[in-house]
Amino acid sequence: MSARTAAAALALASSIGCTARAPSGPPPPQIVVVVSIDTLRADHLGSYGYARKTSPTLDRLAAEGSLFEDAMTPAPWTLPAHASLLTGLYPSRHGLKAHDRYLPAKVRTLGESFASAGFVTAAVVNSHNLSPRFGLDRGFREFVYVEEVAGQRAPTRRIVDQALEWLKRYGAGRLFLFVHSYDVHSDYASEPAYEREFVRAPMHGVDGSTAQLMGYREGRIKLSPAAAPYLMDLYDAGIRQVDDELARLVGTLRDSGLLDRTLLLLTSDHGEEFFEHGDVLHGRTQFQEVAHVPLVVRGPGIAAGRRIRAPVSLIDVMPTLLARLGLKRPEGLDGEDLSRLLEGDAGHLAQRALFGEADHTNAQPDITRAVRRGPWKLLFDRSTEKHALYDLAKDPGERNDLAASQPAQSRELLEPLRRFLAIRGETGTPVKLSPEELQRLPSLGYLQ
Repeated sequence: MSARTAAAALALASSIGCTARAPSGPPPPQIVVVVSIDTLRADHLGSYGYARKTSPTLDRLAAEGSLFEDAMTPAPWTLPAHASLLTGLYPSRHGLKAHDRYLPAKVRTLGESFASAGFVTAAVVNSHNLSPRFGLDRGFREFVYVEEVAGQRAPTRRIVDQALEWLKRYGAGRLFLFVHSYDVHSDYASEPAYEREFVRAPMHGVDGSTAQLMGYREGRIKLSPAAAPYLMDLYDAGIRQVDDELARLVGTLRDSGLLDRTLLLLTSDHGEEFFEHGDVLHGRTQFQEVAHVPLVVRGPGIAAGRRIRAPVSLIDVMPTLLARLGLKRPEGLDGEDLSRLLEGDAGHLAQRALFGEADHTNAQPDITRAVRRGPWKLLFDRSTEKHALYDLAKDPGERNDLAASQPAQSRELLEPLRRFLAIRGETGTPVKLSPEELQRLPSLGYLQ
C-alpha cells in the first residue's frame, strides 16, 4: 500500500470506527458503493479470462464476491447507458437518448430511491454525459462533476479523493456513493510507467487520440486494422492505471473496517471497438466488444467466488440494489432483481429477452437494435429491417451470421424485438445545447 493510501485509511478509520459483525451472520450493508469505469471491456480483465494483468484489484473483488459473466449494456454509449443503470429502464422508457434531452421528471433515479430511504447520497462523475445538465444528479445530496481533459495522462485522482472525503464525512451512517471514472475512455493515454508495462512497440502515426479515431470514422484519416494491437496496448495501460485508483478506494474501505458493511458493485457503461468489425471507439454498433460489460458484486450476504452465467443487463442494477437493502422498488422498472442468481439459482432469468438500442454517430441516430435470449443474439437495423443472427456460445466474436440457415430462431427473437420497438415510454425534455457544448462535445467524440 502506498503511503498516501495508508494515511487516508488511518484517518478514515480513526474518524469512523468499525461496525462489529453480528455472531449470527454478516450485518446488512449500511454503505452502498457503485463504481462505473467508463468504456471498460469485460474481456480485457483477468477475472473475465484476459491473460494480461490489467486488473488485480478488480479481480480480487471478483474473487471475494460474485461475478456476472454475461452482463449487457442497453446502449453503446455513456449517456443512455448510465441513465439505464441509474433508473432501471431501457432508453426507450427513460427517454434520455441524445445530448439535447433532459431526464423526464416522472422517471425516478437510484439516488432518489436511496435518499427517500434516509441514505446520504453522493456522486462524483467524470464525464459531461453525467453532468447535471441531463438530470442524472437528481436525488444526490452531494454531486461533483470532474471535467474530463483531452490528452490527460495522469489518473483523475480527484475522483477517489472526493469519494474518500465523503466516506470520512458520512461513512458512520447510511451512505449511497456513486463513483464514475472516464480515464479508460479515449484518448488512450497513461503515465509512462503503465505504458512501459503494456505497450510492446509504438506505431508510427498512431496516437490513440479521440480526434484521430474520429477522423478515421469520418474518412479523413487512414488507419489500418494493423493498428489494433497498439491501440489495445494503450487501452490496457489505461485499465491498469485506473485499477490502481480503484485500489486506493477499496484499500481504504478495507483498512478502515468499512468494507464488511459495504455492498460494492463495479461495472461499466459499454466496451470499445478495435477493428473487430471494421470500426473503432463505440456508440454505433451492438456487437459484443461494445455490449459486454463487467458486473461484479461484493458485500454482506454475497457468495465469494460465484460466477453467474445467465445473461443480465445494466437495467437490473437498480432493482437488485434496492432489493438487497430491503427498499421499495419503483413501479414499472424494466430491470429484474438478480438476488436469486446471486444466491445460486442458475436457471432463473436465463431465457428472458434482453435488448440493446440508442446508438448514435451513425448516419441516422437510434437505428441499431440487439436482442438476446440465452446464447442467441440478433442484430437489427430499423432503417433497412435487415437482421443478423449469432450463436454466442459457438461464435462469441459474431463472425458467422446464421440468419439464413436458422430462420426459426430468427423469428423467435424478432417477435420480442417487434414488441420492444413498439415501446412508447417517456420522452426526454428537449433542451438547447450551449455554444460551449457545441464546441466541446466533438472533441470528446460526440455530435458527429
